Amino acid sequence: MKKFILALLVIISVSSLVIAKYIDYDIAFQMLSEVKSSDFPEADQISIENTQIYLDEHCLGTYKYDSYRKILTEKAKRWNTVRFWYNSMYDTVIVNQIEIIKPDGKRVSFEPDEILKLTQNAFMKSANIYSETRWTLTGELPDLNVDDIIHTVQTRISHNTGMEDNFFDRISVEHYSPVLKEYYELNLPKSIKLNIHHINEKDGFVEFAQREDEDRKIYCWDIDCAPHIIYEPNMENDDKFAYYIMLTTVDNWKDISRWYYSLVAPHLETDDEMKAKVDELIADAKTKEEKISKIFYWTAQKIRYLGVDKEKNRPGLEPHDVTYTFSTRGGVCRDKAALLVAMFRLAGIPSDPILISAGYQLNPVAPVMWFNHAITVTYDENGKPEYFFDPTSENTKDYLPQYEEDSSYIIASEQGDTLRIIPISPCSRNNTTININIDVDKNKNANCSVKIVYSGLGDTFIRSRLMRMTPEKKKEMIEQKIATIHALAELIDYTITDPNNKNENISIYTHFTIPNYVEEQGNFIFIPLEASKLSLSFIYGYQLNAFQLSERKYPFKLPNTFSVNIIEDIKLPSSFVNISLPEIHSIDYKGFSLTKEHNFREDNTRLIFSCSFSVDRIHFRQEDFLPLKAELGRLEQLEKLYIIGQK
Repeated sequence: MKKFILALLVIISVSSLVIAKYIDYDIAFQMLSEVKSSDFPEADQISIENTQIYLDEHCLGTYKYDSYRKILTEKAKRWNTVRFWYNSMYDTVIVNQIEIIKPDGKRVSFEPDEILKLTQNAFMKSANIYSETRWTLTGELPDLNVDDIIHTVQTRISHNTGMEDNFFDRISVEHYSPVLKEYYELNLPKSIKLNIHHINEKDGFVEFAQREDEDRKIYCWDIDCAPHIIYEPNMENDDKFAYYIMLTTVDNWKDISRWYYSLVAPHLETDDEMKAKVDELIADAKTKEEKISKIFYWTAQKIRYLGVDKEKNRPGLEPHDVTYTFSTRGGVCRDKAALLVAMFRLAGIPSDPILISAGYQLNPVAPVMWFNHAITVTYDENGKPEYFFDPTSENTKDYLPQYEEDSSYIIASEQGDTLRIIPISPCSRNNTTININIDVDKNKNANCSVKIVYSGLGDTFIRSRLMRMTPEKKKEMIEQKIATIHALAELIDYTITDPNNKNENISIYTHFTIPNYVEEQGNFIFIPLEASKLSLSFIYGYQLNAFQLSERKYPFKLPNTFSVNIIEDIKLPSSFVNISLPEIHSIDYKGFSLTKEHNFREDNTRLIFSCSFSVDRIHFRQEDFLPLKAELGRLEQLEKLYIIGQK
């Protein structure tokens, strides 16, 4: 790798003495021809990228992307699809060139109109906000082989901006797939102020040049082969550690907050029908919390998630009039959020619409209009944000699904507000409590009952799953659950709370028997300790998947805070004597906690044993990983502990 980079520097130096220059075809082909898969053993492909942007005084203009992508592995050879995205309300894309360059320099060209197919793409993973004006051009390239180079050129023409007269972009210096070299040029009128923010800056990879030409400013960046990011499960978003450059014409977040207010406020006017519905919903409510609950659940469940009509001003951001959403009983996130705000206000509850970056955080130093979801906030008596609501989450008991916590948000405010973060719930909110009752008879068989109560994240997952399950599937789920306690468990009966009832947490009760529950070896008896089996909570395994790796290169993040409480109440025959319990060491380390309690009752024939595990933080440094993994490694023994006695 180091030898290759030195060779690369020689190629660059002899090709041009000018810093930050467009990488033309000959140079790109020469540079990529020198690359071997052994130079980048952890990469499937490597690319060279050119970007040229020319904007007018309204931040409208042309974007030219000239890309070369070399195939390094058999896996990448299967990625023979080219895609081009655009939003017809904001821009148009022209595909100028598609070709495969063979190792000997032969160029196999394709007519874009012949191989590309147009499909609607109302939802994108990177942009959760629904828009019927998103489109994708997709085409497959035949006869693609290892060492081939896919070369595409596209021109994007913008005729509208998400936020009027403003420009935002990101130049990634570090990528998940290596970029051998990148050239980025931005040509602006002198009247436009550009803010440049280097985030997680590292030396030695970026050269910058700026010049003026009459009434315009030209900014140029040249980026050389920075180490690429190797994906790890549960790693932090690369915004937290990777080097990138943010370009924005917005000076502060308050400008975005005021702009969003100006976009939404005209659509919040209510009518008599809405007022009558709110009065009906809260007629019996005695507290603010009761009013909030009744209005939220009605909006979440009675207003269908449905794109009912196209917006004409800012598609994907601007809601319809709340009276229209109310009367049609349909809308997408921004419509349902605006309606919920209007109905809260009719009930005398201060509320505002907010935009969030669901699943990630924006960097507070670089104001950009890069949010992907619209939800609602209400305030306490001091005017501070109190509750957050996602009315598109129709199956959750909680107002806001826990997976939307820890995300950046901004309030639509006439005075302007700053960027904030939705706080994470305490671990007690994402709780699983498991009560186990076991009665062991003189024949060493066990009569058992288990009650599991889910709250927060566990409730959301289980509730959503139960709503889609048939009675047969529910029984199958219960049988699988008791089998984790004992392979010979025989189900007698079970009950599950109605998942449509949002007034109580999901609980599951099972009654079953286990033959030959007690093991014997000579004069000794061995009884499984169920209270220490943290794996009885599916949330436990899901949350700790981050520790399956042997090591980590990057900071990492757990999905959510959570807690598990298991209480076992076991009755033993009086013939069992000299009962001893396994030793369990407590944990109190970097936000992870394990505690246990026990006591004997009724002449030592009844044991109550409880075990509690919790995690109250989610962000961790790379250097935290190995010490935490070692500490948590002790938890594995908890799955196979025994109560030992004599008969």
